[in-house]
Amino acid sequence: MNDRSTLRGVESGRFLFVLGQYAKLGGAERQAIILADQLKRRVGCHVEFLAWGGEGRVASEIRELGVEPRIFPLNWNRGRISQLITLRLLQRYLRNELRPDYILPYIGFNCKIIGMVWRQSRARFTWWNQRDEGRDIYGSKLEHKIIHSVPSVVSNSYEGRDFLVSKFGITENRIHVLNNGIVLPQRFDSSHWRETLGIHSDQLLITMLANLTQFKDHTTLLKAFAQLRKTDIGKGCHLALAGRLAESTDLLKVLAFDLGLCGSVHFLGPVAKPASLWSATDFAVHSSETEGCPNAALEAMAHGLAVCGTNISGMRQAVGDTEAVDVLASPRDGEGLFRIMHRLASSSSERLQRGERNRRRIVQHFSPEGLTERVLQLIDEHQVF
Repeated sequence: MNDRSTLRGVESGRFLFVLGQYAKLGGAERQAIILADQLKRRVGCHVEFLAWGGEGRVASEIRELGVEPRIFPLNWNRGRISQLITLRLLQRYLRNELRPDYILPYIGFNCKIIGMVWRQSRARFTWWNQRDEGRDIYGSKLEHKIIHSVPSVVSNSYEGRDFLVSKFGITENRIHVLNNGIVLPQRFDSSHWRETLGIHSDQLLITMLANLTQFKDHTTLLKAFAQLRKTDIGKGCHLALAGRLAESTDLLKVLAFDLGLCGSVHFLGPVAKPASLWSATDFAVHSSETEGCPNAALEAMAHGLAVCGTNISGMRQAVGDTEAVDVLASPRDGEGLFRIMHRLASSSSERLQRGERNRRRIVQHFSPEGLTERVLQLIDEHQVF
């Protein structure tokens, strides 16, 4: 890390976080808020947030930081002339009203918008911030131009980094992989969720926290859980599926019914305070065919839980290569996932040991403080004057 004195110019600058909306709190929004909190509270930086609209949970959490969310009405679907006018107005708004030194957009679309205006705003730094495995990125000429011209390119996963290398021909060493920052939680009373779901103290609760979308693989998980329920140790197990009830929900409910899981699988929908659910959970699972480093798996690890799931790049990044050998099954391998879940369900000591190792890994590799230091160093090294 650079000597602290060399970063004083960065720390005294104005940081602007750019999100798409303020309504739905996803992993990207959560990470932006965590970093902003560190910069404002621990480092003493000036922090602002900008989005194109919406009001909801994201805005509420930003206000808890003592920051009033800003909105710029981005009219982006009204033709080329309207887009050019909108970009010109955004340039003026940034330059005259917000006056940021460092603009930190999250999500590909926002990176594209900021990539077209940051120089005219007189900011000294922005980045391309890849937060997933490549959704809604097409390899267009405009995307090529932006990603090769911004001061820095970052990803929160090796999956995202590899996508950018493949899609845009960027050299691997130009992309900085920044692990998510995970706040170590306090333990919550576990009785609420167990009472709500009707789970007794001698029964196990297994949890997957992920929106029910096409990007996850709840199907393989349900099939593996159905096998687990047929065993002596698994017949008292329950599975909680927490997350937005999106396009996959109806098909998954039908599958759960067909597999005879109606009383043991719980579709919870969005959970306002996931920490309380993790506190009631015996071990976590994350089943997905491809994605970046899953925030939910990291949060479960921070709670000291054993975590199992799919052997994809993002999960290996989360649990580490050594742990991955024992707790990750091949994509779509329901039999393999069942065997891992059965082993964890059968041994409380193994769950405890793996959970303790997971929590230590979060402290060592995924701390908010470590993320903040790396971001400050990155800006210090790549800002332009």
